[in-house]
Amino acid sequence: MRKIFRFKSIYTKFTVFFLFLWWLLNSFTFGIIAHVFARTIFTGLEGVNPEQFRAMRELRSNTGWIFLVSMVLGSVLILLVVRSVVRPIQRLSTASKEVAQGNFDIRLDVDSPDELGQLTEDFNLMTRELGNIEHMRKDFVSNVSHEFKTPITAIRGFAKLLRDGALSESQHREYTDIIIDESDRLSHLSTNLLKLSELDTTLIQRHSATFSLDEQVRKTILILEPQWMRKNLEFDIELETVSYTGDEYLFHEVWLNLIQNAVKFAKESSSIQVSLRKIDTIIRFDITNFGPVIMKADQERVFERFYKGDKSRSKEGNGLGLAIVRKIVEGAGGKVFFESEEDHTTFTVVLNSIGEVNPAVAR
Repeated sequence: MRKIFRFKSIYTKFTVFFLFLWWLLNSFTFGIIAHVFARTIFTGLEGVNPEQFRAMRELRSNTGWIFLVSMVLGSVLILLVVRSVVRPIQRLSTASKEVAQGNFDIRLDVDSPDELGQLTEDFNLMTRELGNIEHMRKDFVSNVSHEFKTPITAIRGFAKLLRDGALSESQHREYTDIIIDESDRLSHLSTNLLKLSELDTTLIQRHSATFSLDEQVRKTILILEPQWMRKNLEFDIELETVSYTGDEYLFHEVWLNLIQNAVKFAKESSSIQVSLRKIDTIIRFDITNFGPVIMKADQERVFERFYKGDKSRSKEGNGLGLAIVRKIVEGAGGKVFFESEEDHTTFTVVLNSIGEVNPAVAR
């Protein structure tokens, strides 16, 4: 029996339910009234003249017709109301099938401020976010393909030259160095992609512990000494003693990327200023390098994955370092931003030792 009354359409379910309820209530009400009329008419017929009897029977008949018309009109209204309620659900169902087929540009008009209207707004928000994710995915795949293709092509080309021989010792050393550099570039790119993938799919504070931020920054500067010594750079360091509770490994990546970035774009024989200080619960790290400024057209895209504004130095990185920095810092409830003007650029990381940073005090 349950299979007989199992309807696939919500429109049919609502219609059958409300029509059944409407007809049941009307029939019950009409039955009571008819019973009252019957008792009134057929009880004490001796005291009722023929005209009164005829009038009462006519009233009973008219009441029946009124109830019949009321039931028909009510049924029509129920059909119309149920249809208007179910129509947005049917639209959402049709639109969901479009989304399932990959159409993320579909949008539905919000016709009401009720729960169905809110559901429609949520659907539009979902499709908009899915569209953004799809765009990022395509852009990501395109960039990854390009970043891998360039060094692979170089390695293949110079490996062929080495195989064919007939090279001088200097050429042999030069081509070997190029292959090593391009292999290192591929390795670095793969490592950064794995880091970003891990940050996208796991919790930031996986191994939370209390550690010394100032000591971590000092060690990172020492690790990078060969790079900044080659450019004859000097470090102006002002680090307060600051303890922080978080993922020590991930924050090492933050300072490593920011300091490497500063060294890469600093002018020869210039200085890099590094400061770390704590005011109440706010921890602020600043690193300033003196060199070419970031162009206005590039400033909004600095933290994008694979974005490299300085085309002349496109081979010196893969455009993932600052994306990793932002992912880690914002995942820890902090803020990262920069200022680039005249002859210097300053990157700033703001953390809160007890929670997320208030944007009003971040700057």
